[in-house]
Amino acid sequence: MPRPEIQAFSQEREISYLVHFTRLENLPSILQHGLFPVSDHQALRNHPIINDEHRLDGHLDGTSLSISFPNYQMFYKYRQTPNTEWVVLGIDPSVLWTKDCGFCRRNAATNEISQQPLDNLRTLAAFQGMFDEVEGLDTRQEQKLKTSDSTDPQAEVLVFDKIAPNLIFGVAFNSQLTRDNHAAICGSRNLIVEPPNGGLFASRPFVRLY
Repeated sequence: MPRPEIQAFSQEREISYLVHFTRLENLPSILQHGLFPVSDHQALRNHPIINDEHRLDGHLDGTSLSISFPNYQMFYKYRQTPNTEWVVLGIDPSVLWTKDCGFCRRNAATNEISQQPLDNLRTLAAFQGMFDEVEGLDTRQEQKLKTSDSTDPQAEVLVFDKIAPNLIFGVAFNSQLTRDNHAAICGSRNLIVEPPNGGLFASRPFVRLY
């Protein structure tokens, strides 16, 4: 059931895309079948490689997305895995108001979020809270955030539905060779190449401040 109040606030915040990072080897399956919560992976013939085996947030039934920029701290940690390539998916913002979503102003594994009833996270107020000032963090002005940036770089949207392939409009790669080798399976999607530690693969403070 579409949620016009979520759509209206998304447009007010000028949110033009969501992002999800994943290992390169998951890309063919994702582009064919879409993004599924971990709890639904058994239904897939090719089981995706999971980034976070422990999911301290307790939500194996939700796919974690970020608004406008990846959770760079977690992304950097995962990219230390040897011999592993990664991609960042660009996802249509309509997911926010057409799918069952939980809006987490902090990392979903924090006590502040994980101890809340899920219905609290589904509200417009929870969504709006992703853009409020956060105690213990620099102000939005000090962080030089865009209107569409969540205040906490680790804030996330948990999506409890399948995200169909047609909602994935772009892929960011780390090398031209990798991009060229996967262009055929990406179809007409927007493909970009970022430096290993630049763009969507950099830290948000570096990109926003400098």
